[in-house]
Amino acid sequence: MDWSWPWLVAFGALSFAVVTILAWAHYGFWVRRLGVDLDYAERYDLRADDGLPFTLLRLPPAELEPSPAYPPILMVHGIASNHRNIDAEEGRSLARHLRDLGRDVWLLTLRSGQPSLTVWQRARVNFSSMVDHDLPQAIDFVSEQTGSPTIDYVGFSMGGILLYAAVGRTVPAQRLRRVATIGSPARVAPPLRFLRALGFLPRFVFRVVWLRVLARMSAFAIEGLHTPLHRQIYNPHNVDRGATSRALVNLIEDVPAPLSADFAKWALDDGIIRVAGEDVLARLSEVRVPAIFFAGAADLVASPEAVRAAYDAWGAELEDVDKQFVVLGVDSGCEHDYGHGDLAIGERLSEELFAPLAAFLSSN
Repeated sequence: MDWSWPWLVAFGALSFAVVTILAWAHYGFWVRRLGVDLDYAERYDLRADDGLPFTLLRLPPAELEPSPAYPPILMVHGIASNHRNIDAEEGRSLARHLRDLGRDVWLLTLRSGQPSLTVWQRARVNFSSMVDHDLPQAIDFVSEQTGSPTIDYVGFSMGGILLYAAVGRTVPAQRLRRVATIGSPARVAPPLRFLRALGFLPRFVFRVVWLRVLARMSAFAIEGLHTPLHRQIYNPHNVDRGATSRALVNLIEDVPAPLSADFAKWALDDGIIRVAGEDVLARLSEVRVPAIFFAGAADLVASPEAVRAAYDAWGAELEDVDKQFVVLGVDSGCEHDYGHGDLAIGERLSEELFAPLAAFLSSN
């Protein structure tokens, strides 16, 4: 017997322990360094009727009572994130911009954005579960708390797609006064076309996408070198230094396996987003609710054409529907063409996105 083996095992165990301690020290340091805490007037930790959690946070206007002329605004985040992708930080928050204009703002953190789900709960996080439970129950709760029969709805990325799927299914159109979507495609595609060849893969192949720890561990270096991968997610020239690192720490969440499988299968198939086998656009043709659709000119996640598909379907069988399609880019007067991530953390959001969106929601 080689007596060196116990020493090798001990050395290996010690090395593993040291690396683990250093990794978590690194993780904790950057979370403390880049974390941005925000205050909310009210927080409600709720459970959907299937037992899974969702959260509502309230930002009421500075006045004691919201303006009776406008209903509350419900804001819904995208995939791989929590509510902070529409409330990143002071000066870079659509939610606080609208609050400062006198609106009663509610932010929904879907089940997909909850950081502490059990294994059993993660297995129940898919697209249709949020259409069936989180969205309608959040709208009901906001209406109950405010006494308003209607809401204005703002959806970022998946937050808008969920509404496309819910209107006429689980959310009556009459509950909505005005709608704004930001980078919310009605069709999805893989980043590289050849990946469609993987469409035959069964759902169980697509596992949890562990982004939360990865984002926090790499946040310190993300802005050091811009690569083609950066362009897939955002336009680095449209985001000031430091914003991306803070975003990785504050808003990124894991993607549970069932939700990952939903989007992968749609993208690898024909790109059509379906609920119970039905195209999410199928019931939008008779929706008369005024709506505005924002797309980024350089968005490789939600291309202008994919967002345009939702705009075209909205009220398609009706006349005189109040709807607008806006592509944010140089051609429309913006400083830069917008990618996907900069729709949430861009340097000039206040004037280029927040102002026109707020003006639309303030229209009667």
